[in-house]
Amino acid sequence: MIVDFTYQYQYELCSLIFLCCLTIQFFSSKRFPTTTSYLFQWILLCSLADLSLDVIGSITLAYIETVPIWVNYIVNGLFYIFQTILPALATTYVIYALGLSYRRNPKLSLTLIPGILVLVLQITTPLTGLMFSIRKVDGVTRFIQGPMIKVLYIIVAFYLFVLLCLGFVYRSKMSKKQIITIFFFSLLVTVAMVLQIMHPSILLTGTGITLAIMLWDLTLQNPEHMIDDSSGAFNIDALNLYLERSKIIGHVYATVVEIDGLSATDRGIEPGAANALQKRIGSFFSSLNKRTVWYFKESRSRFWIFAKNQTELEQMSTMIVDRFNESWNAGGFDVDLLARVLYFSTNTSIQLSSAELIAIVGQALDSEGMITRQKNKYVIDSNLLARYRRRNLLEESLRRSLKTNEGFYLCYQPIISMKPDSPTIAEVLLRFNDPNLGAVSPTEFIPIIEENGLSMLMDNYVVDTACSFLSNHPEIDVLHINLSASEFYNNPVKRISSIVLGYNISPSRICFEITESAAARNPEMLSSFMTQMIALGFSFALDDYGTGYSNAIQVIRMPFKTIKTDKVLLNEGAKSKGFLESTIRMFNELKMDMIIEGVETKDQLDRVVSYGANQIQGFLFSPPLVDVDYLSFISSGKDKAR
Repeated sequence: MIVDFTYQYQYELCSLIFLCCLTIQFFSSKRFPTTTSYLFQWILLCSLADLSLDVIGSITLAYIETVPIWVNYIVNGLFYIFQTILPALATTYVIYALGLSYRRNPKLSLTLIPGILVLVLQITTPLTGLMFSIRKVDGVTRFIQGPMIKVLYIIVAFYLFVLLCLGFVYRSKMSKKQIITIFFFSLLVTVAMVLQIMHPSILLTGTGITLAIMLWDLTLQNPEHMIDDSSGAFNIDALNLYLERSKIIGHVYATVVEIDGLSATDRGIEPGAANALQKRIGSFFSSLNKRTVWYFKESRSRFWIFAKNQTELEQMSTMIVDRFNESWNAGGFDVDLLARVLYFSTNTSIQLSSAELIAIVGQALDSEGMITRQKNKYVIDSNLLARYRRRNLLEESLRRSLKTNEGFYLCYQPIISMKPDSPTIAEVLLRFNDPNLGAVSPTEFIPIIEENGLSMLMDNYVVDTACSFLSNHPEIDVLHINLSASEFYNNPVKRISSIVLGYNISPSRICFEITESAAARNPEMLSSFMTQMIALGFSFALDDYGTGYSNAIQVIRMPFKTIKTDKVLLNEGAKSKGFLESTIRMFNELKMDMIIEGVETKDQLDRVVSYGANQIQGFLFSPPLVDVDYLSFISSGKDKAR
């Protein structure tokens, strides 16, 4: 179709001026650095190029006889290209705003194919004339729309349809504001397109695009939902997004500030003054560097501040420490706030989810002993993150395994008697093997179990499994089973005794070991528990005696049948030797059984035997063995003194 009219571009020019103002405002303000913000940035730039080329093209076509043909081909060709790119960019924006991506959702990439095909048509137009051509007709240079020009409207309609489909399919993931925005965006573009078809000489598509982008900027791009009202900082939702982006980059330049006593301070002043204090703190973080520093509020008293490089980060950390050494004005009076400043060291690699990283930093601040301190600042590095991550992974694995009993197994370490015809005795030791972390030491996993209130599940597993093993092997006389200190607070008499009696074995075949530290923690409650269990036929051993938590009088008052010395008493020092010898002789005179734990050499064995010891446990005789190996050990007679 030959275009024989002059385009009216007044509306387009006004829209272009307004869009320029909007673009300047966008780039001059501090926008949250999400993928959608970067996409919106490109939408703005492409729209500016589109409207500019539309206006310029209208002018060059008005002077088509004097303007070189190649200029019109370039200007109008680029205009049509941007007309295709814009709806594809808008669709991509919505895809990422929904938390989707072309990489994680490959099928969404199919929506790009129509746009790519149209781009190919446009790029080859100077050769094919399918979109438009410029040539002499009856001696006059004309702009002629090609047979495929309507494809531009079709491609816009296609992407509007995709937008509406995304809004419908993923409506559960969208806010009401997002759904309304997508609807009105599509409506504005559709109305502008229809009016353009009805009035081809008046340029209106740019006006529709500008209005749609303004709507987009005021709703979807407005970061108000990511702002903490009290401090003006970005909130926890924004922090999660920023950390996920840092994970993709692989590193982070961050300082975490924990303001101790801030919440308590807030409760002691007027609400207005408390809010003013929060605002003042937020303004200070913002003033560190308005262009490159991003600051977030994770909780009432914890802030995250991000820098662009390590040098800026360390300088910023120092400035924060110095500022918090001064008072803060709140409601007309000065308030002193103590800030603990933690920053990430150089080349700290981030391969964690935002939730993991936030949790690990919280754990690090709660247990300062694991953080390296440099003057008034704490430093966190990749090794610390790895340790905390391992702990968190182990904690999750233990929780799962204690529900299914997968990964746990028991080992049995023989307790050797120096007397002939002695009973077959072993200590039950819990072991854990994780499919991802491998074999985990008891010194690592047992404290985690106890700290997380999972001791009951652990003890149930140990007692149940040990009793099952004991019921199937009458040749084993006694098993020593360790009980957690927290058990005594749960009144476990009925629960534990029912497990043992459920296997129809005599309680006399079970000796429960209690550590010296646990015995010293609440001796009255422990004594009550032991008395009830002894009445049922169970016996008790005091484990790790000699570590300093209790004295001989306290031990004698408790109804222990057996005392197990801690292996530290086997040290070569004269004091250790004297203490161990007197301990063995004392408890022998009290007719209490003694087990010397940790014997690893022949010299140690000879020494403790000379002191009067008659029960030995240690690697000299055997390490802890899995059930099959332990049965082979006792069947060979190695558990008997020779």
